[in-house]
Amino acid sequence: MQKILQKKWVAMACAVLCTVLWGSAYPVIKYGYAVMQTETTADKLMFAGVRFFLAGLMVFVFAWIKNRRVPTVPKNRVGGVLLYGALQTGLMYIFNYIGVANTTATKTSIITAASAFFAVIFAPLFFKDEKLTALKIIGVIVGMAGILLINNNALDGFSFMGEGLVLISTLLNTAGSFVGKRVSKGIVYESTAYQLMFGGAMILILAVFMGGRFVLGVQSVLIVLYLAFVSAAAFTLWTALLVLHEAGQILVFNMLIPVTGAIWSFFILGERQILEPLYLVSILLTAAGIILVNMKRSEKK
Repeated sequence: MQKILQKKWVAMACAVLCTVLWGSAYPVIKYGYAVMQTETTADKLMFAGVRFFLAGLMVFVFAWIKNRRVPTVPKNRVGGVLLYGALQTGLMYIFNYIGVANTTATKTSIITAASAFFAVIFAPLFFKDEKLTALKIIGVIVGMAGILLINNNALDGFSFMGEGLVLISTLLNTAGSFVGKRVSKGIVYESTAYQLMFGGAMILILAVFMGGRFVLGVQSVLIVLYLAFVSAAAFTLWTALLVLHEAGQILVFNMLIPVTGAIWSFFILGERQILEPLYLVSILLTAAGIILVNMKRSEKK
């Protein structure tokens, strides 16, 4: 499996698959809110906590069956894996859910897509084998232009409890990805399982403290199980890609999540904005940006 994922075209295809899975979560979550009559931020956090804890449990069981032993993490990496879970899942989604409740979806899309910019800029500071090149900078600018094109009226106004918290969650997501790249080498399944369960538990504890509720029912259970599967599959594959490739070249694919989310919203919720000309141009610009970031500059020997 590792040899296959090391191939560049396979890695790019798998990164796109991750964004397709994460993109499907947006309309399903929106549908789930309606089914479970989820209105308060505490209820949304409870929903998220259950989702991520179950996702970690799924990866844990899969790793147990696959390796025929209880998944364990080396003692010298336990702290790193817990930090990975706190940043990538726990704190990131706590800040994100509270921030999203106080801002618009379009602003959230722009700020979330900006995580690709942070990844490309900051990765060389943490990993010696990663370089900041002109192609990468141009690629991120082109990709961000695609996101801004379809959200051109969303940049007015700024509040700490809204856009500020979403921005913090984006920085936490980038930091969590860097930590995950460092601690997950050789233990991708184990680190993913424990980081999701730990992060999910953090969210659940806060949700309970805030008075959150989770409505049990056939539909709600099926929705959460699907979302948990999406998180389990996408985070496991994403972590493996981060371990094997440059962080910036993988994290830049985050710019596709708003696009895939809009496509899924068309099929699931009937939202038709993806058919507008600006969205089609946005997709092309985003794709061009990702390709530029992943291009290797020819060097003279």
